[in-house]
Order: sequence, then C-alpha cells, then structure tokens
Amino acid sequence: MKTFLTLLLVLSFTFTYAQSDQDTIETDSLNNSNYHKIHELRLGAFKLLAGGYLDLSYEYINTPRSGFGASVFINLDDAIENEKFGVSPYYRFYFGKNPEFQGHRFFVEAFSFFYSGEDDEVYFFQNGIERIEGGDSFFDVAPGFSLGSKWINSSGVLFEIKLGIGRNLLGNSPNEFVAAGDFYIGYRF
Repeated sequence: MKTFLTLLLVLSFTFTYAQSDQDTIETDSLNNSNYHKIHELRLGAFKLLAGGYLDLSYEYINTPRSGFGASVFINLDDAIENEKFGVSPYYRFYFGKNPEFQGHRFFVEAFSFFYSGEDDEVYFFQNGIERIEGGDSFFDVAPGFSLGSKWINSSGVLFEIKLGIGRNLLGNSPNEFVAAGDFYIGYRF
C-alpha cells in the first residue's frame, strides 16, 4: 500500500509539473508573437463620423519605448473650410511598463503638420442671406506636441486617444493654431 501511495504521489507531481511547463510555453509563445508585432494601421473615428475628415495613420514601433509614423488627412466634406489635404509625420515616446507589448499606454508625441486648403470668404447681409466666395489656396506648416494613450489587446486590436496642438509657421492659413487628436481604432500586425 505504501508503494502504491508513493507511486500515486510521484505521478501527480509529474503531471502537475508537465502541465505547468506546457502553460508556460504557450504563454511565452503568445508573448513572443505579440512582442514582435511592430506595424500599426489606425483610423480616426470621430473626425470621420462628425467632421467628414479621413484620418489614416501608420506607425512603426522601432523600440519598446518609441515609435514613428505618418498620418494622412483628407477632407471629404466641401462645406468645411480650410484644410483640404495634409500629411503629418510624428515621433512618439511611450511610458508603458507591460513587457508584453512594445509601444503602448501613455505617450508624448512631436509632430509636424504639412497641409493645404482654401481660405473661403463668407459675407452676411442684413436680410440673412450669405454669400461664399472662393478664396485663395494656401499651404502651411505647423509643428506641435500631443499627449495620448494607447490600449492593445492580445489579438492586436488597439484603441487610442490623442489630443495636441501645433502653431502655423508660415502664416498663410487663416488660423494661427491647428488642433491634432481623435479617438483611433486600429490593428497592430
């Protein structure tokens, strides 16, 4: 009876240890595959739904604490004045502590916004009729900073919130400042 109990005890420890090793191997392979995903595509949801702007972004995560990329802005609504098309390269510094993912959580971003548009002139008369005349086309550059946060799940789906401001350098735009930010939905691969 003693040998049977001893044998049962040894087998139970062996199976328990084997199961623990298998779980560790699966977790390591999952972490390893997520860690090596370094490309992202994102779409600005609020700008598209509320403002008629298409905001597409690509980011390359070059280190666990930084990444760089570019965004393309296209105005899909002719009724909206000013910016018609823009490109914004950026560089980000991440402050996340989870070793499973590179480039996640709180970040600070330095960007430049190169954009063109039209400065439409609007006239109001006493009887309430307005007249819009086609204005001059312009090109401007706005460097700036943004703050934000990014959340990523294990399958690569991500959500990001960003808010920032830049100042126009050339003075061609009718506005002195440009706002940057949105709620982004994307995928890391």
